[in-house]
Amino acid sequence: MRSGKNSLVLLLGILAATALQPESIWGSTIRDDALDSDYQALAASSDYQSVGKFVNSWGYNGSGVLIAPDWVLMTAHELLIASSGTFTINGSSYTSTELYMNPTWNNGSVFNGYDFGLIHLSTPVVGVTPATLYTGTSEVGQTGTYVGYGLTGTGLTGANILDDKKRAFQNVIDGNFGNPSLILASDFDNPHTTADNGFGSATPLPLEGCLGPGDSGGGVFATIGGQTYLVGVATFVVAADGNANSDYGDASGFGRVSTFMPWINSIMVPEPPASLLLAGAGLVLFLARRFRRG
Repeated sequence: MRSGKNSLVLLLGILAATALQPESIWGSTIRDDALDSDYQALAASSDYQSVGKFVNSWGYNGSGVLIAPDWVLMTAHELLIASSGTFTINGSSYTSTELYMNPTWNNGSVFNGYDFGLIHLSTPVVGVTPATLYTGTSEVGQTGTYVGYGLTGTGLTGANILDDKKRAFQNVIDGNFGNPSLILASDFDNPHTTADNGFGSATPLPLEGCLGPGDSGGGVFATIGGQTYLVGVATFVVAADGNANSDYGDASGFGRVSTFMPWINSIMVPEPPASLLLAGAGLVLFLARRFRRG
């Protein structure tokens, strides 16, 4: 991060950051010299329709990504002490039946990389194509598109506006916090000076931005080999100046989906219904009798 300073300050990992406004869902910080409408238009792309709003049972607001008709991937800290949640997408709301937090996270630091959660919905989502999960290892160097409902503002002001709009911004995935197998990151480069550059090129992308409170659980997407994948789940913001307010120089961190595919699959693979087990047992018995007769 910025030279001469080494303090890292958590923002999105602190639950109170969004609990202070339990009825509001927001959108990410953007360049001060770019049009906000362009960030909203990017978020409205069909490639990112799988990102929706999430509110847990005690009022925590965040984001989530539909990865199957009845499953949503998000952060574990959104589910902390929650008994249920509501996922809103494409104008409809769906309630949860089960909440799962990655057991290795265990209410730990977001920097440990295990801040992943899953919720199972009571009914399948209709009219929305779930995100395609990335299983490769080529995230670094890609242009990541971060999508969510976090507090908005510009790189000059930081996150300071509540407006209930979905936004997407783009950053090159070119940083990490010493744990690249689990966590990757992008810094919010300043178009007016190179002093805020933390890693990679100091030249910002046209729609560069930063995560804000409420973006937790949102998706990080990348187009690799002509296919758009969900490569990460937005988790936290850090700053080297002691003020992680999502302004220029702050960095957006996310957990790598590819690393956690075994855990995701272990939760989502359903147990076979009892009727199927009975049918299977009957088939085995039938074949056993035929075999004995033969």
